[in-house]
Amino acid sequence: MNEFVLYPGCLVQSRLPFLEAAARFIFEKLNVNVDDMEGFTCCMEPVGLRSLGPDTWRAVGARLHSIASERKILTICDGCSMSLSEAGAELSTDKGRDSVRDVMKEIGRDINVTEVVGILEFLHSRLDEIKKNMVAEIDFGLAVFPGCHCEAACKMKGLSASDMMSDIVRAAGGNPIQLRENLCCGGGLAGVDPELEKSVMHESISSAKNAGAFAVVTSCPFCFLQFDMVGRQTTLHITELVASGMGWQADTHRYHRTK
Repeated sequence: MNEFVLYPGCLVQSRLPFLEAAARFIFEKLNVNVDDMEGFTCCMEPVGLRSLGPDTWRAVGARLHSIASERKILTICDGCSMSLSEAGAELSTDKGRDSVRDVMKEIGRDINVTEVVGILEFLHSRLDEIKKNMVAEIDFGLAVFPGCHCEAACKMKGLSASDMMSDIVRAAGGNPIQLRENLCCGGGLAGVDPELEKSVMHESISSAKNAGAFAVVTSCPFCFLQFDMVGRQTTLHITELVASGMGWQADTHRYHRTK
């Protein structure tokens, strides 16, 4: 049995499949065997959908943890990482397990909790291997923007998402530019307060430009879409950056703003 089972998330598979392709290229280069998660469903996005049905969110998390069995869940989406990590924390309590016991019995699954590893954490754990596999120079400034979901998931483990992303950018040959804390892409306000959404987004984009960054690098697909498609700011996902440096020849930029 392999150590990891890949949970790409529905946003990546439906709108940004090239991010999954980049991740799989990296796995191959690093000689990491990753199982596919059979029968995976949406994690129930941790801000909007979760608040509409907490019991359903907890049951979905329990099912996905059960599918992973003894393997670690490796996520490409930080929203999924946050959602599944928080579900795992609740399911580790008696109250959390009791809340899903009937549902899990009905679908014939045991209740078990496994570790959730985000793509940023995974890459950071292999910095030396990434450096050894770099074949292309990436010599420009990149504004480091992990995003709220990534920061939240990392803080649960006592990790700094911004510091880890900066280390990965350096390993890829780039120049990381850390922005001030508590910046947001504004994506959570979409459809709720469009004017405030744009204001928050443009504050972050302006911060990156004023810092002299060539582009923004993020590990969050939500931030990626918000900056790249809505804000028209050149943006790279961390998997694209690392895969390109390793020799990935795919031209993903033509897909960035495909609606």
